[in-house]
Amino acid sequence: MAPEQKETDALVIGCQDYRDSDKILTLLTRDYGRISCIAKGAKKSKKRFVNKLEVYSFLHITFTDYPNRSLGFLNEAELHTSFIQIRNSASLYIFSSIIQEVLLQSTREREADFSLFQVSLWALHNLNEQLPPETVLTLFLLRLYDILGYRPDFSSCLQCGAKTGNNLNFHFHIQSGGIICARCNKQSSNRHLLQGTIKFLATAQNQPVEKLHRIKAEKKIIKEALHLLHHYGRNILQRDIIAWKMLKQPEKSL
Repeated sequence: MAPEQKETDALVIGCQDYRDSDKILTLLTRDYGRISCIAKGAKKSKKRFVNKLEVYSFLHITFTDYPNRSLGFLNEAELHTSFIQIRNSASLYIFSSIIQEVLLQSTREREADFSLFQVSLWALHNLNEQLPPETVLTLFLLRLYDILGYRPDFSSCLQCGAKTGNNLNFHFHIQSGGIICARCNKQSSNRHLLQGTIKFLATAQNQPVEKLHRIKAEKKIIKEALHLLHHYGRNILQRDIIAWKMLKQPEKSL
């Protein structure tokens, strides 16, 4: 099969130097999923790639896709935005680093998923617009786990079916990905959840991505939800995300 010329929008989620003048990019694309491309001469480029290939840049790219090769050839890159506020803020950079690392650990090459691209772009855009970063990361992780096939169930007790919102206390079971009411909960390691946290997460699961920025919650609810999703994600990925360690927040055992 002959090489194909393709174009798409892409987020740069990885970049490394290669040899004297090249770069190898990991790109999350709108149409082709995660791909890797070599940008020849990018380190010395004064026009074609200058200031375009940094991590978190949002690009429109053209590339050559070679059959039976994992590495494409980047021909052109037009910059939509570099998300400059993320680059200028140490705090925002930490949150975006968590998003980057989670994407690298949870995605596979050439598995196209527009919803994954959409929520990733939403997260970087709203970090750059300085929406509270804890809220952005919480909403991103919640929707990402859904896309990956690990949608947490906040509707009712996994064991007896008791619905939320009827003054029962609920706990979250990490291994099962759902809530258990106080009557059925037999494990002290299951984390108790505020009713407000359950309502916030359940609402966010069903909100269109373009409206996620409208969802508000108290800081204690966001903190509890983010802590929960951090540990739930560790169970899903079966590994730690190193960038979490840069966040200065106390960890509690689930």
